[in-house]
Amino acid sequence: IGFVVDCGRLNIRKEPDIAAKILCTVTLTSELVIDPDKSTDEWYSVCTSAGVEGFCMKKFVVLV
Repeated sequence: IGFVVDCGRLNIRKEPDIAAKILCTVTLTSELVIDPDKSTDEWYSVCTSAGVEGFCMKKFVVLV
């Protein structure tokens, strides 16, 4: 489990790429379920509370 930090609106993208399509955005302190097997060095594979699966930049998420 991770929470959004240092970012008012964090983009959840289709692929782990800054140019990938934005699927949705989540706000500060939003909870994300992390999939470590699909995550990369700079991106977490996540599932939002709304059930959207995608990728977000690791630097904006703190793990608990």
